[in-house]
Amino acid sequence: MEMKILEGQRKSPTKNEVIGGHSSDINNNNSNFAVEEISINPDGTKNISFTKDLQDGNISKLKKSTVFPDLWNDSKIIDSIREVGDSPTILVRQRDGDTWHRQIVDGVEIDVIKIGDDVIYGYPTGKVNAPKPSGF
Repeated sequence: MEMKILEGQRKSPTKNEVIGGHSSDINNNNSNFAVEEISINPDGTKNISFTKDLQDGNISKLKKSTVFPDLWNDSKIIDSIREVGDSPTILVRQRDGDTWHRQIVDGVEIDVIKIGDDVIYGYPTGKVNAPKPSGF
């Protein structure tokens, strides 16, 4: 879960698509990524497009993502996602029972989706009162 949220990981072993990828370490100072910064949000999060070196001779397809503010290290990101995931459920998705959680931590609105007790998605929304995640 942590690697997917922070660095992004392959959606499928046979495809070069990446899911996740919300760490502020996804930037052009990191040799595993090529990043285009699209915009900076009022909360310090950034909307970016990036490709990732998949470490097997391939690079990922272009991925759009919102990354946490520059001053947030990976520990703070994961701790904040866990905190939001432990907050009361906002909605339960009818088709699969996944739960949606949202809170603002240090000025950054974070969405978390869980299956039971397990976080499967955690990311900054890039705004306040963002639309609900898909299917909720």
